[in-house]
Amino acid sequence: MIKNKYRLSSEIYDRETDSEKIPPAKVIFLSVEGKVTEKEYFDNISRYREQLGINANINVEVLRRSDTYSAPKQVIELLEEYLEIRNSDEEYGLKEIFDNFSNEFAIEDVNKFLKSEMTKKEAIVFSNKLRKIGYDYSYFKYLNKYGGPDDEFGIVIDRDQYSNTEKDIRDCIDYCHKKGYLCFISNPCFEFWLLLHLCDVKKELKDNLIDISLNKKISERHTFVSNEVSKRAHHGKGHLNFEKNYLNNVPIAIKRAKDFSCTEEELISNIGTNIGVLIEKLLRY
Repeated sequence: MIKNKYRLSSEIYDRETDSEKIPPAKVIFLSVEGKVTEKEYFDNISRYREQLGINANINVEVLRRSDTYSAPKQVIELLEEYLEIRNSDEEYGLKEIFDNFSNEFAIEDVNKFLKSEMTKKEAIVFSNKLRKIGYDYSYFKYLNKYGGPDDEFGIVIDRDQYSNTEKDIRDCIDYCHKKGYLCFISNPCFEFWLLLHLCDVKKELKDNLIDISLNKKISERHTFVSNEVSKRAHHGKGHLNFEKNYLNNVPIAIKRAKDFSCTEEELISNIGTNIGVLIEKLLRY
């Protein structure tokens, strides 16, 4: 399914620190639709594992990307780019890159870089040149080494009837089943899962379920659902203040999610989310 390769990239990634960490026994790798909110939420799920009752040997790794492509098929493509890296050697894609950009990279420099014969400063300069053409070698190398035999792989997408058709979502579900990927869907959007942390949607917003389902844009910054989140948690995309707004309410969000649709098939046409299923999976490990 991969069409746009070399999208995996990280601008704010402490590679040296992470490379020294002891790898967890199990990782769930997620390719997510949003670059900000979903990533921050799941990073905090991992950060607060102990408080949530999640085994320290399990982790959630959100794949970072350099672009804004977020259609369901493109979310799957990113996951499969990672899987291609995972199943390759550390020089994933380098031959193809250098064949295409041979005028920019002397073969002597390429060999020195691959053999770690450059000084630290030279290697940084060379890596930055690679990143300018869309190839984050350091991140690829990290991903190539990270993970074990019990890892799982999945996507997190929105139903969002304005940009994702029923066929789009159904095709993604079918493809994920075929490939053995986990598939997590929120209808209409991931912010609905956040809203379940902040209020009893079934009771407090029972007269607004159509508004939630339609999730129309009501201002330059907000849709109906994101505005309801903002009114209660006082944040937009990112800066979730997870510890204050969400940490202690994860269990009740899981419970409240069961008042709505929770299966992939139901979520194609109905309000709900199965993100709670993912959290329960982490808790069971």
